[in-house]
Amino acid sequence: MSMLFGYLSIFPRVDQNPETVFLHSLLINFIYISVIWNVNLLFMFLFDRKFQWNKHLRFKLFVNSIVAICLPVCVHILFSLAVFPIVKDSACQLGSKENLSYLIVSVSITLLVNSIFVAIEFFQFWKKSLLEKEELKRNSISAEFETLKNQINPHFLFNSLNTLSSLIDENPKTANEFVQKLSSVYRYVLTQKDKETVSLREELNFIESYLYLNKIRFGENLTCKIDVADRYLENKMATLTLQMLIENCIKHNVVSQNKPLQIEIGIEGDFVVVKNNLQPKMGNSESNGIGLSNIIHRYKLLGKEEVEVIENGLAFIVKIPMI
Repeated sequence: MSMLFGYLSIFPRVDQNPETVFLHSLLINFIYISVIWNVNLLFMFLFDRKFQWNKHLRFKLFVNSIVAICLPVCVHILFSLAVFPIVKDSACQLGSKENLSYLIVSVSITLLVNSIFVAIEFFQFWKKSLLEKEELKRNSISAEFETLKNQINPHFLFNSLNTLSSLIDENPKTANEFVQKLSSVYRYVLTQKDKETVSLREELNFIESYLYLNKIRFGENLTCKIDVADRYLENKMATLTLQMLIENCIKHNVVSQNKPLQIEIGIEGDFVVVKNNLQPKMGNSESNGIGLSNIIHRYKLLGKEEVEVIENGLAFIVKIPMI
């Protein structure tokens, strides 16, 4: 661009040395265009870091347009008043036809370049969003598979049927409730399998059924305190998140009369908090590592705040951002 403008500047000044005119014009145009180009890139870089397409689409388009118009005007005025008089050895006429033409060309080219950059960036974001959506879908399927596998594995079925067998003779009424809760657990998993998120109300209703089955098995050795105000119940969270966290609590900790397991579900700010006292089982409990890592990755794909995991020696705490 500097060379092009350098060649164009030769023709109106046929009375001057072409080489001198060309070199002066080349130097001035190179500095002029470089300043606009690099400052423009700096603005775009800073705004891209702070503002995201999915949250600030209109604002980003507005700011890019303003920068593309105002930046060349400011640089042009600065160069016209401070640089051109030194090079040309004459006062600058901001209102001259040549000056205005130069300014219009500068603004037009900057707008064009910005439009191309914004279009490329937007299509890259759009492509990335499609890929993330597909990845989220795959992870949701993985979560459903993990949950179903945990619930129908031989240990779960054996423990559930063994508990049910003893209840049939001892307490038929409780046995009937046990069967109903067991069926509701499977029904929830099957009905929610196509959803990426559910309301906190739905998830807590499901957890009550899931906890009931485990409380029948562990008795008073397992307690769960749920403290969630009604105003939070319509907020969303990733499907089956609480079930996977409760399952992890039971799977990785001792649950006995001497060491009862205490689980708490509450709210802290914009997070659902699941907390349990830490009493890990001796040796490595059977785990494939999918549960918690799957939850963390799904929330990253949902574009929300990160899941917080805290282990302080006394308790294991997981904070899930509400949607």
